[in-house]
Amino acid sequence: ETQILVRESANGTSKWGVGTGVPATRWVLSTQERPPLGYKWSEPPISFDASDFPEFPKDAQESWTYKKIDIREDAFNGADASELEDPELQAYANKIRDLLKTKLSEDMGDEKHMDAWEITKITVIKGTLEKDSSVAAIQGTLRMSGLFQRREPCVESPRYVSLGENAPDLAKLVHSVRVYTMFPQMPDPMPLPSTPPEELQEEITSRDSRMAESGRDPHHDRHGRKFTHKSTSNVSNTIHGVYITLDATELPGLGEVPALDLFGSKKVKREWNSLEDLKVLGPDGKSIGTEDTKPTFISGFIVRQLVSEGVIDICG
Repeated sequence: ETQILVRESANGTSKWGVGTGVPATRWVLSTQERPPLGYKWSEPPISFDASDFPEFPKDAQESWTYKKIDIREDAFNGADASELEDPELQAYANKIRDLLKTKLSEDMGDEKHMDAWEITKITVIKGTLEKDSSVAAIQGTLRMSGLFQRREPCVESPRYVSLGENAPDLAKLVHSVRVYTMFPQMPDPMPLPSTPPEELQEEITSRDSRMAESGRDPHHDRHGRKFTHKSTSNVSNTIHGVYITLDATELPGLGEVPALDLFGSKKVKREWNSLEDLKVLGPDGKSIGTEDTKPTFISGFIVRQLVSEGVIDICG
């Protein structure tokens, strides 16, 4: 059987995930006094009203707003992040960013063979990469993978994947990039900002049964877009994900590679799981599965795409 190393899902919407990186930009409630660690308010400020979402509760007395935040350029080397500083990894991330910008510019050169949606998607990603802060998002993603973690907690210790002379070929790494757009299944109705954490978790736990009772389509939104995973109450109805793939199959000590949190500083639970158990593959272990992966595996949509495109080889 084919197995992958998965980690405990961070937001509780599924059991497992693969840890898909650090957002370059996202939304938070405007009532927050300050952005989360490593982020800043977008400039110029951008906000939107919750009532603009179709999932806005019809019986709500008044609406609320969300503000956009961007990752800070110094998220890993600022005054509040000295313990995270890694100049070698930052330099490697910077090289990836430069090559990604070149690759996307080349892709846009073939614009006449692209549809409007593809052009818009690449334009958005290029705009993000033009910001120096995008290096921090790339570095965070490399850190979160655990592959570039040092084997022992000291600067002299070797990394699981080297960044020296034997570092992964940058051109191949950038050529491996896949861009997937995700449409999360948001809560309906959206919970009020004052909803206690335990009620938010209950909403996630009971969502499937409530959708069955109400007749809500659990697989598509009202525009026909297919949901790729469950969303928490933190809104995000369209996500462009840039995925860098690296074949680490023959990596010595692969089973020891840690699963790390959003900024690559804390270890989280992880284990090997078969693609059948994760519902990525069907019972035969070869064909793409048809069961809903969302309750079990938040990254099911992404991994199915990687299997379909031959990025992940199937054993047997």
